[in-house]
Amino acid sequence: MKRTADTWHMRAVSVALLGAIGCHGGSTTGGSPAGSAAPAASAAPAAAGSAAAAAGSAAAAGSAAAAGSATPAAEISLTSESVLKVMNSKGRAPYSGPTGTLRGRVTIKGDPPPDTRLGFPTGKCGEAAATYGRLFRVGQQNALADALVTVVNYSGYVPEREEAEKVTIHGCAFSSRTVAMTFGQRLEVANLDPLESYMPNLEGAPFMAVLVAMPQGQPVKFHPPQPGYYELVDKMPTKPFLKAEVFVLKFSTHDVTGLDGKFEIKNIPVGKVLTAALLPAIAQDVKKEIEIKEGDNTLDFELTFDLAKYNEKKGAKTSSP
Repeated sequence: MKRTADTWHMRAVSVALLGAIGCHGGSTTGGSPAGSAAPAASAAPAAAGSAAAAAGSAAAAGSAAAAGSATPAAEISLTSESVLKVMNSKGRAPYSGPTGTLRGRVTIKGDPPPDTRLGFPTGKCGEAAATYGRLFRVGQQNALADALVTVVNYSGYVPEREEAEKVTIHGCAFSSRTVAMTFGQRLEVANLDPLESYMPNLEGAPFMAVLVAMPQGQPVKFHPPQPGYYELVDKMPTKPFLKAEVFVLKFSTHDVTGLDGKFEIKNIPVGKVLTAALLPAIAQDVKKEIEIKEGDNTLDFELTFDLAKYNEKKGAKTSSP
């Protein structure tokens, strides 16, 4: 699938926004692992590696359709040595002190999202227009969907508890346009449609074949080989709009908002932390430093969208050599 200049620009900006915060269990102290390049003062927490390394084209060893798992030669899991070297390079025991849960809502004000002018197949793609028809998704009372919310700069190693991050496809649409994973998790993509088949692919990760997500069948599994930025797409030529931005992070304290704009992040060590909400579709983020207390904590974010400024930046990038 060909990528437009605007897509590549979004990719580079998203990676830059992620920066190099939160390299070791959410703490910026003690140095950065190999691959980190951005300063600790970056706008949002970070995935290792450059845009070229993390978001480059996938190296295919074949083009035949298959069902199963796209697993690289070196098995990637939460307990594999290569993962622990990145996630917990100092070999610390999992944090066992008091923790808090952060809940809140992300909203957006300003101009409404413009129409993407994409075309969608009629009949079988009932959810595609609602998901991809505008630049970003807004729910009731300005709730912002698909925003990546992160917490970093705490002290301690907080391991990921879920082995897989799950995404579904229904009506020619992914369940979210933004996916956040912890390095070591596998990505499972399940097809909920009763008749339609899809060929999901995680661009930026190696794969052995184009995998088929059968109707209501077993999920297709992907194993991102390193932290970074990826793109989940469908290899079917009739659905070029079907995509999601995937962030594989070096810490487990993250969430992505739904149409209600809500998020919930558990198991955060108490103390001062840096939080951020990022909307990849417009490459914009907002960050706040807060004190996490034991038990429940609440924090809301608000972004602002200025269509004129967005178009100005987009035009400047498109016209540049």
